[in-house]
Amino acid sequence: MASIEILPADPTYPAPLWALVTESEAAPPTLYLRGALPSRPGVAIVGTRAASDEALRFTRALAASLGEAGFSIWSGGARGVDAAAHEGALDARAPTVVVSGGGHAHPYPREHAALFDRILAAGGALLARVPDDTPPLPGLFLQRNAVLAALTLATVVVEAGIESGARSAAAAARRLGRHLCVVPHAPWSPRGVGCALELASGARPITRAADVIDVLGGPAPPPRRRARRSLRNSSPAAGTLPLPDAAFAPRASVPPEKTAQIPSMSAAERAVLDALDAHPAHVDEVCERTGLPPRHAVEALLTLTLQAVVVEGPAGLFRRALR
Repeated sequence: MASIEILPADPTYPAPLWALVTESEAAPPTLYLRGALPSRPGVAIVGTRAASDEALRFTRALAASLGEAGFSIWSGGARGVDAAAHEGALDARAPTVVVSGGGHAHPYPREHAALFDRILAAGGALLARVPDDTPPLPGLFLQRNAVLAALTLATVVVEAGIESGARSAAAAARRLGRHLCVVPHAPWSPRGVGCALELASGARPITRAADVIDVLGGPAPPPRRRARRSLRNSSPAAGTLPLPDAAFAPRASVPPEKTAQIPSMSAAERAVLDALDAHPAHVDEVCERTGLPPRHAVEALLTLTLQAVVVEGPAGLFRRALR
């Protein structure tokens, strides 16, 4: 199965990835997708490859509980915590997404090829920022961690050493304004030093799925059924990226009539807010209504989302917060 290439100009390109644009990169990465991205809001679960048995059991149970609460589970497909997170989602029959460090023609690690096939068969997805024939390289795993953090509402670090790659995902979540949750761990254990450092930097300690759900404001709402549209008039078997249902993550809301009282709102933020109402709008629509370039529109949307004036849904849909 060949992957679908999703360009930043595609109408279903995930808008949160525009937050990864820097002065040296004028556009977010092209994506390569197998399967279908879930409409459910996502939680990333990451940690060391050399996880303890206790951490693996905890991860699998945590992922299953979050899946049962209505969230999709995202991770990197690696050994250890990542694999346990995907297995827990499959246990709960919840959608799960592997954000790969290399191209999909080179499953990494090789022994997880069967796991990746099960994820696709269960309606999940494999997502990468490099073409299928790209071999896995160290630098690509750091880049994939940023994608993983950007496309989920929260990143949960279960077990991580001081140099664990999971800490790069945590750093990306912090930089992007996403929720960062960490499982407390004995600081004298090499597997837990990274967790202790993340907690000291302000991460939210969690010990169960209910703690993560509390951080996110409550269980995920069930997706509403609506027509789906493919990227290139292809059949589902060929791989499609459906337009998401309006499964917005629960967040604190601000009455629309009180938004004028928010201080220091920029001209771009005011224009974006005025362009939104209670109906979900894709970031492309926001750009058309405001005349703003995508990067400026996304920056304004993310700021307004953090202020709880705008509510962000999956795959680039935004609306005003309601009463």
